[in-house]
Amino acid sequence: MRLSSFFDQAAVATREAVAAAATSEVVPGGTAIFEQDVPVDALVSLGSRGRARLERVMAGGVIPLGYRGTGDLLGESCLGGHQVRTERAVAMEEVEVVRVPLALARELLDTDPGLRHAVVNVLLARQREVEDRIESMLFRNVEGRLAEFLIAAADRWGVPTPRGVLISAPLTHFEIAQVIGSTRETVTLTLGALRREGILDVAGRRLILCDRAALAQRQ
Repeated sequence: MRLSSFFDQAAVATREAVAAAATSEVVPGGTAIFEQDVPVDALVSLGSRGRARLERVMAGGVIPLGYRGTGDLLGESCLGGHQVRTERAVAMEEVEVVRVPLALARELLDTDPGLRHAVVNVLLARQREVEDRIESMLFRNVEGRLAEFLIAAADRWGVPTPRGVLISAPLTHFEIAQVIGSTRETVTLTLGALRREGILDVAGRRLILCDRAALAQRQ
């Protein structure tokens, strides 16, 4: 088990208290890490491996909110005072989940300025993600939104290879479509066109970004 980088700015005593109280578990892929609309009892982060999908369950369906990876917090809105989960987190593959008792996290926030600063940074980053996504939906077409998504995925999950940057996360066309507000069929057609132009390639279920500059021009 390792603590999230969220605690890097915290005092040594804070990190020691968190490490002593934290618990970790391995959650299988496809399993909910926590459900929406249930009481919050812990601050949750991903440990040394795995990815999670955040989504909001509505009467008309499920709205994807984004992905989290190693070291990322899940459901950090609880640090702002929310008493129930505002979204659901689902393991996309086998993940290590680290849980810190919420009461302890809130107690440490009262005494550690470094931790409070980290909370502000996380909440501002999440707000920026939402603003960027709204802007993309309003002003970019499907190809532009797809290009933006793939570049961000390469930055987050990219592994350099002789063929280009391999996006190590096995993203399905349906998952991509949910995130960018399109359909699986349209995403499949657009990816195919980018492959024919040599901008993308595939390796099994994973995408390879061969020409980042050309893709960036499609945004």
